[in-house]
Amino acid sequence: MILIETAIAIALIMSAFLSITLKESIHAVASFGIMMVLLTSLYFALGAPFAAIFQLAIAVGTVAVFFLAGEMLSSKKTSRQTAKVKAAEVIAALAISIPSVTLKITPAVSAVSEGLRFSEVLWRLRGLDLTAQAFVILVISIGASVILRRRRS
Repeated sequence: MILIETAIAIALIMSAFLSITLKESIHAVASFGIMMVLLTSLYFALGAPFAAIFQLAIAVGTVAVFFLAGEMLSSKKTSRQTAKVKAAEVIAALAISIPSVTLKITPAVSAVSEGLRFSEVLWRLRGLDLTAQAFVILVISIGASVILRRRRS
């Protein structure tokens, strides 16, 4: 099981790195979506189904907003990345992910969610970060609409 979690963690870090470094917005958003799905699967693998469901729900909205904003707000002239540059980015992402996965840092974990109802887990344990993620999506949506309105006028 640890081998699967390690593979998911390495792929997660690599896709997060690639979502930042890829030049084309479609590829960056696709890499970001893959990262969110990998994070959801890591939550499931670690035995946190509530966190996985919340993460997947947030990921769907976030990827949709980023996809639309990237398509509508980016310039149509894109500089193509060569295969050599993309390969170098993948190697750099792999190099970044190896130390973070191989170091044995174990946080103190408690099974707080056992015996709690779904609503308690949602609002007591995950309320702040869910609210923050929803706020980020809202700000991006408002920003995209403001930019589009300025372009029309």
